[in-house]
Amino acid sequence: MALTPPDHHPKLYHPDGNVVFLAVSSKTGDRVYFRVHKSVIGKQSPVLADMFAMPPLMDDCTQAEADAETQGSRSPCTDVAERECKKLKEVYDGVVLVETPDSAEDVESFLEVLYDPLGSAYKRFNPNTPVLVSGALKLAMKYECDALRSRIVENLEADWPTTLAQWDARRSEAVIARSEHSQQATGKINGLYLDDRLPEPASAIRIASDYAIPSILPAAFYQLALLSTDADWDRYRTNLSGEGRHLRFGARTARWGLLDKTDLMRLVHGQKLVAAYTRAIGVDLFGLRCLRNSKGCVRCKVECWKYFQENAPISMDDPLDVLADCMRLDSLFTELPCATCVAEIKVMAEKKRSELWRSLPAFFNLHLHY
Repeated sequence: MALTPPDHHPKLYHPDGNVVFLAVSSKTGDRVYFRVHKSVIGKQSPVLADMFAMPPLMDDCTQAEADAETQGSRSPCTDVAERECKKLKEVYDGVVLVETPDSAEDVESFLEVLYDPLGSAYKRFNPNTPVLVSGALKLAMKYECDALRSRIVENLEADWPTTLAQWDARRSEAVIARSEHSQQATGKINGLYLDDRLPEPASAIRIASDYAIPSILPAAFYQLALLSTDADWDRYRTNLSGEGRHLRFGARTARWGLLDKTDLMRLVHGQKLVAAYTRAIGVDLFGLRCLRNSKGCVRCKVECWKYFQENAPISMDDPLDVLADCMRLDSLFTELPCATCVAEIKVMAEKKRSELWRSLPAFFNLHLHY
């Protein structure tokens, strides 16, 4: 400790704190000191509260002094300076020192959430939330901080819909945001691209898989299935003059490097089934026989499906979106199938959307793991 100057955390070293945590950075190997309050930590974690309640470790000299005082005899340590230098061993800056095996990055994430529960990590739709709270969630589970874990999970679930109605509401907000960004010459609003304002699926999948949060996986995998593997979060942002220029026009990216082999296998399996589901729309909705046997109705159905295939290539990657459009044919086309068939297509599209949403866990093999 004497050889290495102390590295106090710039925000999490409180002068009035009564315990110091020492952790080592997993990235740089540097020591980082966090001075915090036992009451704040112990309130959240019964494990750490029990640890704080234990008497501090004493060296042999200090123990001998305590025994001598109890027995009414003379202390074996007579030199004041010697006694002062042989106080509690686990002390730093005048308070108890706890050397933790957890990385400094995880400790920082954990303490930041405790001291700033409404901080930037919980900003709605923040694509960095899973990265920012990963360490906090890891230590919350390790130290049995049940309330903290529940709060983190609730915030993650707020960004990743667990129902079709929630998905539609989030999609509507994303459509509005895309429209706002398209009106800006730089593609930015308040210095942020559209991609910086919407949840990022790969990091959500990583944290959900690592810490057992299956509720957000179906929506996250579905969102990821709509993205190109070439659209990498880090690569786009380090090359804004090259491929990153697409961010200006509303491109969506993912942190593909966070996915493991299992995640990628799930994704490939799901993409194939999602694509097959999209292709089936042409038969299931527009291939139905007209009850009136109207040739004009049949022709209109063919033209409608042809339009979806040729004029909406981006939408075709998203069967939930395609089916939503099928529910409002009258707002998209002037020449429509007969009223009976339009109503039938709407009912069938709504049914197929619900069916697809319920099928997402099976599509991405999530039921095999949770």
